[in-house]
Amino acid sequence: MIAPRSARLAACFSFLLAATFAAATPAADPAPKWDPSRATQPEDLTELKSLQSTVNGIVTKCTPATVAVLYGASAGSGVIVSEDGLVLTAAHVIRDYDAPKKGALEGKTLPFVAGKKVTIMLADGKKVEGKTLGINEGMDSGMVQITDKGPKDGKWPFMPVAKSGSLPKGQWVVSLGHPNGPKDGRPPVARLGRIEGNTKQVLRTNCTLVGGDSGGPLFDLNGNVIGIHSRIGLPIAQNIHVQADQFKNDWDKLLAGEWVDKPATVAKTGGAYIGVVFPDDDDDDAWLREVEDDGPAGKGGLKPGDTITKFNDTAIKTVKAFRKLMDSAKPGDKVKLTVRRGTVVMPLTVTLSKRA
Repeated sequence: MIAPRSARLAACFSFLLAATFAAATPAADPAPKWDPSRATQPEDLTELKSLQSTVNGIVTKCTPATVAVLYGASAGSGVIVSEDGLVLTAAHVIRDYDAPKKGALEGKTLPFVAGKKVTIMLADGKKVEGKTLGINEGMDSGMVQITDKGPKDGKWPFMPVAKSGSLPKGQWVVSLGHPNGPKDGRPPVARLGRIEGNTKQVLRTNCTLVGGDSGGPLFDLNGNVIGIHSRIGLPIAQNIHVQADQFKNDWDKLLAGEWVDKPATVAKTGGAYIGVVFPDDDDDDAWLREVEDDGPAGKGGLKPGDTITKFNDTAIKTVKAFRKLMDSAKPGDKVKLTVRRGTVVMPLTVTLSKRA
Protein backbone atom coordinates (compact mmCIF):
# COMPACT_ATOMS: atom_id res chain seq x y z
CA MET A 1 0.00 0.00 0.00
CA ILE A 2 1.38 3.47 -0.99
CA ALA A 3 0.88 6.38 1.42
CA PRO A 4 -0.92 9.52 0.15
CA ARG A 5 1.27 12.21 -1.44
CA SER A 6 0.66 14.61 1.47
CA ALA A 7 1.83 12.00 3.97
CA ARG A 8 4.96 11.28 1.93
CA LEU A 9 5.81 15.01 1.80
CA ALA A 10 5.32 15.36 5.56
CA ALA A 11 7.63 12.43 6.22
CA CYS A 12 10.32 13.88 3.96
CA PHE A 13 10.06 17.27 5.68
CA SER A 14 10.42 15.65 9.11
CA PHE A 15 13.48 13.72 7.95
CA LEU A 16 15.12 16.87 6.54
CA LEU A 17 14.34 18.80 9.73
CA ALA A 18 15.87 16.09 11.89
CA ALA A 19 18.97 15.90 9.68
CA THR A 20 19.40 19.69 9.79
CA PHE A 21 19.05 19.73 13.61
CA ALA A 22 21.57 16.90 13.95
CA ALA A 23 24.08 18.72 11.74
CA ALA A 24 23.64 21.93 13.73
CA THR A 25 24.15 20.20 17.10
CA PRO A 26 27.82 19.48 17.93
CA ALA A 27 28.69 15.91 18.88
CA ALA A 28 29.16 15.28 22.60
CA ASP A 29 32.81 15.68 23.68
CA PRO A 30 34.56 12.44 24.68
CA ALA A 31 35.34 12.03 28.36
CA PRO A 32 38.38 14.19 29.23
CA LYS A 33 41.63 12.36 29.95
CA TRP A 34 42.88 12.45 33.54
CA ASP A 35 45.96 14.64 34.01
CA PRO A 36 48.56 12.35 35.67
CA SER A 37 50.07 15.30 37.55
CA ARG A 38 46.74 16.47 38.96
CA ALA A 39 46.64 16.74 42.76
CA THR A 40 42.92 17.34 43.32
CA GLN A 41 39.90 15.07 43.60
CA PRO A 42 37.47 14.25 40.75
CA GLU A 43 34.67 16.81 40.74
CA ASP A 44 31.97 14.79 38.98
CA LEU A 45 31.13 11.33 37.66
CA THR A 46 32.85 11.98 34.33
CA GLU A 47 36.12 12.86 36.03
CA LEU A 48 35.79 9.89 38.36
CA LYS A 49 35.43 7.57 35.37
CA SER A 50 38.42 9.26 33.75
CA LEU A 51 40.56 8.60 36.84
CA GLN A 52 39.31 5.02 37.00
CA SER A 53 40.17 4.41 33.36
CA THR A 54 43.67 5.83 33.85
CA VAL A 55 44.28 3.71 36.96
CA ASN A 56 43.08 0.55 35.21
CA GLY A 57 45.49 1.24 32.37
CA ILE A 58 48.42 1.76 34.78
CA VAL A 59 47.68 -1.44 36.68
CA THR A 60 47.55 -3.43 33.44
CA LYS A 61 50.76 -1.83 32.22
CA CYS A 62 52.75 -2.20 35.46
CA THR A 63 51.64 -5.61 36.72
CA PRO A 64 54.05 -7.70 34.55
CA ALA A 65 57.04 -5.88 36.08
CA THR A 66 55.85 -6.31 39.69
CA VAL A 67 57.29 -9.37 41.44
CA ALA A 68 57.48 -11.18 44.75
CA VAL A 69 60.93 -11.51 46.34
CA LEU A 70 61.37 -14.76 48.28
CA TYR A 71 64.48 -14.83 50.49
CA GLY A 72 64.96 -17.38 53.24
CA ALA A 73 61.78 -17.51 55.28
CA SER A 74 60.67 -14.00 54.28
CA ALA A 75 58.51 -12.85 51.38
CA GLY A 76 58.42 -9.29 50.11
CA SER A 77 57.80 -7.52 46.84
CA GLY A 78 59.85 -5.77 44.16
CA VAL A 79 59.76 -4.25 40.68
CA ILE A 80 61.82 -4.94 37.56
CA VAL A 81 63.38 -1.71 36.26
CA SER A 82 65.58 -2.88 33.38
CA GLU A 83 65.31 -5.31 30.50
CA ASP A 84 68.18 -7.38 31.94
CA GLY A 85 66.18 -8.09 35.11
CA LEU A 86 67.35 -5.56 37.72
CA VAL A 87 64.88 -5.49 40.62
CA LEU A 88 64.41 -2.74 43.22
CA THR A 89 63.17 -3.81 46.65
CA ALA A 90 63.51 -2.86 50.33
CA ALA A 91 66.77 -3.61 52.15
CA HIS A 92 65.00 -5.41 55.00
CA VAL A 93 63.46 -7.89 52.53
CA ILE A 94 66.91 -9.29 51.64
CA ARG A 95 68.59 -9.08 55.06
CA ASP A 96 69.68 -12.04 57.17
CA TYR A 97 68.48 -12.22 60.77
CA ASP A 98 69.67 -14.15 63.81
CA ALA A 99 67.29 -16.59 65.46
CA PRO A 100 64.76 -14.53 67.46
CA LYS A 101 64.93 -14.60 71.23
CA LYS A 102 61.99 -15.99 73.15
CA GLY A 103 58.98 -13.71 72.76
CA ALA A 104 60.54 -11.73 69.86
CA LEU A 105 59.13 -11.67 66.34
CA GLU A 106 62.52 -11.56 64.67
CA GLY A 107 66.17 -11.71 65.59
CA LYS A 108 68.96 -9.21 65.30
CA THR A 109 70.15 -8.32 61.81
CA LEU A 110 73.33 -10.07 60.69
CA PRO A 111 76.07 -8.52 58.52
CA PHE A 112 74.93 -8.18 54.92
CA VAL A 113 76.62 -10.19 52.17
CA ALA A 114 75.77 -9.71 48.48
CA GLY A 115 75.43 -12.52 45.96
CA LYS A 116 73.03 -14.73 47.91
CA LYS A 117 70.34 -16.73 46.14
CA VAL A 118 66.87 -15.17 45.81
CA THR A 119 63.73 -16.60 44.23
CA ILE A 120 61.63 -14.17 42.19
CA MET A 121 57.96 -14.95 41.59
CA LEU A 122 56.53 -13.26 38.53
CA ALA A 123 53.02 -11.84 38.21
CA ASP A 124 51.82 -15.01 36.47
CA GLY A 125 53.13 -17.23 39.29
CA LYS A 126 56.23 -18.51 37.51
CA LYS A 127 59.39 -18.60 39.66
CA VAL A 128 62.87 -17.65 38.45
CA GLU A 129 66.26 -17.33 40.14
CA GLY A 130 68.12 -14.22 41.21
CA LYS A 131 70.85 -12.95 43.53
CA THR A 132 71.16 -10.13 46.04
CA LEU A 133 73.12 -7.03 45.05
CA GLY A 134 73.66 -4.06 47.38
CA ILE A 135 71.67 -2.36 50.14
CA ASN A 136 71.52 0.94 51.96
CA GLU A 137 70.09 -0.15 55.29
CA GLY A 138 69.48 3.39 56.51
CA MET A 139 67.44 4.21 53.42
CA ASP A 140 65.91 0.71 53.37
CA SER A 141 66.83 0.42 49.70
CA GLY A 142 68.03 -2.78 48.05
CA MET A 143 68.71 -4.34 44.65
CA VAL A 144 68.35 -7.86 43.28
CA GLN A 145 69.45 -9.22 39.90
CA ILE A 146 67.38 -11.86 38.09
CA THR A 147 69.90 -14.36 36.77
CA ASP A 148 67.53 -16.28 34.46
CA LYS A 149 66.87 -15.04 30.93
CA GLY A 150 63.77 -12.98 30.22
CA PRO A 151 60.77 -14.36 28.30
CA LYS A 152 61.11 -12.13 25.21
CA ASP A 153 64.44 -12.56 23.43
CA GLY A 154 66.08 -12.81 26.85
CA LYS A 155 64.58 -9.52 28.00
CA TRP A 156 62.32 -8.77 30.96
CA PRO A 157 59.26 -6.51 31.13
CA PHE A 158 60.22 -3.44 33.15
CA MET A 159 59.02 -0.01 34.23
CA PRO A 160 61.19 3.14 34.23
CA VAL A 161 62.39 4.93 37.35
CA ALA A 162 61.46 8.62 37.52
CA LYS A 163 62.43 11.61 39.64
CA SER A 164 60.48 11.80 42.87
CA GLY A 165 61.76 14.74 44.89
CA SER A 166 59.34 17.38 43.59
CA LEU A 167 56.12 15.37 43.60
CA PRO A 168 53.36 17.48 45.19
CA LYS A 169 51.09 16.62 48.08
CA GLY A 170 47.80 15.23 46.80
CA GLN A 171 49.12 13.68 43.59
CA TRP A 172 47.46 10.36 42.79
CA VAL A 173 49.61 7.22 42.91
CA VAL A 174 49.18 3.47 42.55
CA SER A 175 50.74 0.87 44.83
CA LEU A 176 51.37 -2.71 43.70
CA GLY A 177 52.61 -5.58 45.83
CA HIS A 178 51.86 -8.89 47.49
CA PRO A 179 50.02 -8.21 50.77
CA ASN A 180 50.57 -11.04 53.27
CA GLY A 181 52.89 -12.67 50.74
CA PRO A 182 52.23 -14.00 47.23
CA LYS A 183 49.20 -16.23 46.69
CA ASP A 184 48.80 -18.86 43.96
CA GLY A 185 46.52 -17.55 41.22
CA ARG A 186 46.50 -14.00 42.60
CA PRO A 187 48.38 -11.32 40.64
CA PRO A 188 49.97 -8.35 42.42
CA VAL A 189 47.33 -6.37 44.29
CA ALA A 190 46.73 -2.72 43.33
CA ARG A 191 45.71 0.08 45.68
CA LEU A 192 45.03 3.71 44.79
CA GLY A 193 46.13 6.58 47.01
CA ARG A 194 47.63 10.06 47.17
CA ILE A 195 50.90 11.57 48.33
CA GLU A 196 50.59 13.03 51.83
CA GLY A 197 54.17 14.17 52.31
CA ASN A 198 57.52 14.40 50.54
CA THR A 199 60.82 14.72 52.46
CA LYS A 200 64.38 14.45 51.19
CA GLN A 201 64.36 10.69 51.67
CA VAL A 202 60.83 9.33 51.76
CA LEU A 203 57.36 9.69 50.33
CA ARG A 204 54.33 9.33 52.58
CA THR A 205 51.07 8.11 51.05
CA ASN A 206 47.66 6.83 52.13
CA CYS A 207 47.92 3.73 49.93
CA THR A 208 46.89 0.78 52.11
CA LEU A 209 49.85 -1.56 52.79
CA VAL A 210 50.33 -4.65 54.94
CA GLY A 211 53.14 -7.14 55.55
CA GLY A 212 54.40 -8.66 52.29
CA ASP A 213 54.05 -5.38 50.39
CA SER A 214 57.52 -4.29 51.57
CA GLY A 215 59.79 -3.62 48.59
CA GLY A 216 56.91 -3.27 46.16
CA PRO A 217 56.61 -0.35 43.73
CA LEU A 218 54.81 2.97 44.01
CA PHE A 219 53.85 4.33 40.57
CA ASP A 220 52.74 7.71 39.33
CA LEU A 221 49.88 7.76 36.81
CA ASN A 222 52.35 7.69 33.92
CA GLY A 223 53.57 4.27 35.06
CA ASN A 224 56.91 5.48 36.42
CA VAL A 225 58.45 3.98 39.55
CA ILE A 226 58.63 6.82 42.09
CA GLY A 227 59.15 4.87 45.30
CA ILE A 228 59.54 1.51 47.03
CA HIS A 229 57.38 0.46 50.00
CA SER A 230 59.38 0.59 53.23
CA ARG A 231 57.35 0.92 56.43
CA ILE A 232 53.73 0.62 57.47
CA GLY A 233 52.25 3.33 59.66
CA LEU A 234 49.97 2.88 62.65
CA PRO A 235 46.89 3.28 60.48
CA ILE A 236 47.62 0.95 57.55
CA ALA A 237 46.72 3.82 55.21
CA GLN A 238 49.66 6.00 56.36
CA ASN A 239 52.79 4.52 54.90
CA ILE A 240 56.38 5.35 54.01
CA HIS A 241 58.15 4.67 50.72
CA VAL A 242 61.84 5.07 49.83
CA GLN A 243 62.11 7.79 47.21
CA ALA A 244 63.26 6.74 43.75
CA ASP A 245 65.78 9.59 43.96
CA GLN A 246 67.50 7.83 46.86
CA PHE A 247 68.01 4.72 44.74
CA LYS A 248 69.50 6.89 42.00
CA ASN A 249 71.92 8.51 44.48
CA ASP A 250 73.34 5.07 45.38
CA TRP A 251 72.71 3.36 42.04
CA ASP A 252 76.26 2.39 41.09
CA LYS A 253 77.13 1.21 44.61
CA LEU A 254 73.97 -0.87 44.93
CA LEU A 255 74.56 -2.35 41.49
CA ALA A 256 78.10 -3.29 42.54
CA GLY A 257 76.76 -5.20 45.55
CA GLU A 258 77.97 -2.75 48.20
CA TRP A 259 76.57 -2.33 51.69
CA VAL A 260 76.39 1.44 51.29
CA ASP A 261 76.11 2.47 54.95
CA LYS A 262 78.28 -0.28 56.47
CA PRO A 263 78.78 -0.32 59.35
CA ALA A 264 76.55 2.02 61.29
CA THR A 265 77.81 2.88 64.74
CA VAL A 266 75.49 3.16 67.68
CA ALA A 267 74.33 6.74 68.04
CA LYS A 268 75.23 8.60 71.19
CA THR A 269 73.40 11.84 71.79
CA GLY A 270 73.96 14.60 74.32
CA GLY A 271 75.36 13.86 77.78
CA ALA A 272 72.96 10.93 78.26
CA TYR A 273 73.20 7.74 76.28
CA ILE A 274 70.28 5.66 74.97
CA GLY A 275 71.93 3.28 72.49
CA VAL A 276 69.98 3.56 69.23
CA VAL A 277 70.60 4.44 65.60
CA PHE A 278 68.10 6.69 63.82
CA PRO A 279 67.72 7.34 60.07
CA ASP A 280 70.13 9.91 58.61
CA ASP A 281 67.41 12.48 57.85
CA ASP A 282 66.64 14.46 61.03
CA ASP A 283 63.26 15.39 59.55
CA ASP A 284 62.20 11.74 59.31
CA ASP A 285 60.08 10.19 62.05
CA ALA A 286 62.01 8.75 65.00
CA TRP A 287 62.14 5.12 63.94
CA LEU A 288 65.01 2.92 65.06
CA ARG A 289 67.43 1.48 62.51
CA GLU A 290 69.39 -0.30 65.24
CA VAL A 291 69.09 -0.90 68.96
CA GLU A 292 72.06 -1.93 71.11
CA ASP A 293 70.91 -5.06 72.96
CA ASP A 294 72.83 -4.24 76.14
CA GLY A 295 72.22 -0.49 75.97
CA PRO A 296 69.49 1.47 77.78
CA ALA A 297 67.02 1.18 74.89
CA GLY A 298 67.55 -2.56 74.45
CA LYS A 299 67.21 -3.21 78.17
CA GLY A 300 64.05 -1.11 78.17
CA GLY A 301 62.44 -3.29 75.51
CA LEU A 302 62.91 -1.22 72.35
CA LYS A 303 63.56 -3.08 69.08
CA PRO A 304 64.77 -2.19 65.58
CA GLY A 305 61.87 -0.87 63.52
CA ASP A 306 60.11 0.72 66.50
CA THR A 307 59.00 4.34 66.12
CA ILE A 308 59.21 6.63 69.16
CA THR A 309 56.12 8.85 69.26
CA LYS A 310 56.42 10.37 72.75
CA PHE A 311 59.25 11.33 75.11
CA ASN A 312 57.60 11.52 78.54
CA ASP A 313 54.55 13.66 77.69
CA THR A 314 56.03 15.39 74.63
CA ALA A 315 54.93 14.20 71.19
CA ILE A 316 57.83 13.22 68.91
CA LYS A 317 57.37 13.68 65.17
CA THR A 318 60.99 13.82 63.98
CA VAL A 319 64.45 12.58 64.87
CA LYS A 320 65.42 16.21 65.41
CA ALA A 321 62.74 16.62 68.10
CA PHE A 322 63.97 13.51 69.92
CA ARG A 323 67.60 14.62 69.84
CA LYS A 324 66.66 18.02 71.25
CA LEU A 325 64.99 16.40 74.26
CA MET A 326 67.94 14.05 74.74
CA ASP A 327 70.29 17.04 74.85
CA SER A 328 68.63 18.19 78.05
CA ALA A 329 68.45 14.71 79.63
CA LYS A 330 70.94 13.42 82.19
CA PRO A 331 72.44 9.97 82.84
CA GLY A 332 70.22 8.10 85.29
CA ASP A 333 67.00 9.78 84.12
CA LYS A 334 64.06 7.41 83.71
CA VAL A 335 62.32 8.33 80.45
CA LYS A 336 58.83 7.15 79.58
CA LEU A 337 58.71 6.48 75.84
CA THR A 338 55.62 5.74 73.79
CA VAL A 339 56.57 3.37 70.99
CA ARG A 340 54.73 2.22 67.87
CA ARG A 341 55.59 -1.32 66.77
CA GLY A 342 53.64 -2.27 63.65
CA THR A 343 50.03 -1.62 64.62
CA VAL A 344 50.66 -1.80 68.39
CA VAL A 345 51.35 1.25 70.57
CA MET A 346 53.05 0.58 73.91
CA PRO A 347 54.62 2.52 76.79
CA LEU A 348 58.21 1.63 77.74
CA THR A 349 60.52 3.02 80.40
CA VAL A 350 64.19 3.51 79.63
CA THR A 351 66.88 4.43 82.16
CA LEU A 352 69.48 6.56 80.41
CA SER A 353 73.14 5.86 81.07
CA LYS A 354 76.31 7.89 80.89
CA ARG A 355 77.87 8.32 77.48
CA ALA A 356 81.14 6.43 77.27
